[in-house]
Amino acid sequence: MMSYDDVPNALQNPFPGKLFNAPGNHSADVNEGCIKDYTGADVTAKHFLNIIQGEELAMIGVGTGRVLKSGPNDHVFIYFVDHGASGVLSFPNT
Repeated sequence: MMSYDDVPNALQNPFPGKLFNAPGNHSADVNEGCIKDYTGADVTAKHFLNIIQGEELAMIGVGTGRVLKSGPNDHVFIYFVDHGASGVLSFPNT
């Protein structure tokens, strides 16, 4: 999992480290229980491509170093969520 974590770690967040996707007292922390392999500055377009292409050597020393280990008969689903705009796929600082 890649998560830039800008919102949970923002100074303006009244609940440091937590992220809610709905207002109210009964909203779940969507960060709770998430195991993140790459956060902050490790979340880049280059790293994303290395991860989905299985480039283990390129990811040594970055996050957990985990990469996708799929083969020609596998189907991969990528769930990409961003603040973004229509028709745009972007990463922080790129």
